[in-house]
Amino acid sequence: MKIDMSIVFGLGLGFLILIGFYFFKKWNMRPVEWEHEDVARLLDSWIKGKVDYKTWDYFEASKIANPKLEVIRLQAIEATYLDSPYIESCGQPGEVLNEKGKELFKELRAQCIGAAI
Repeated sequence: MKIDMSIVFGLGLGFLILIGFYFFKKWNMRPVEWEHEDVARLLDSWIKGKVDYKTWDYFEASKIANPKLEVIRLQAIEATYLDSPYIESCGQPGEVLNEKGKELFKELRAQCIGAAI
């Protein structure tokens, strides 16, 4: 019985591609190092109503390596959903925190600064 080498080559190449994809995905999902000051600055931008949405998108999508900052990240994300009681519906693109939301973000910012100590 003779095995066609092109089939063996194709299967081997496919296997290597799958292994490469797996390791890339695993590498790409690693937690990100955020500094306390960077998280506090981003939360402050929400309080002031001048959010950098590119940075916010990255913040939302990236798990933070520091567990204390990760808890703060998750609380902030939860507070910014469209039907959240912390978001003011202004009829314009982009979200704005209401007074309750600003108070929450001030507390999160204080926790963030306290976590640095």
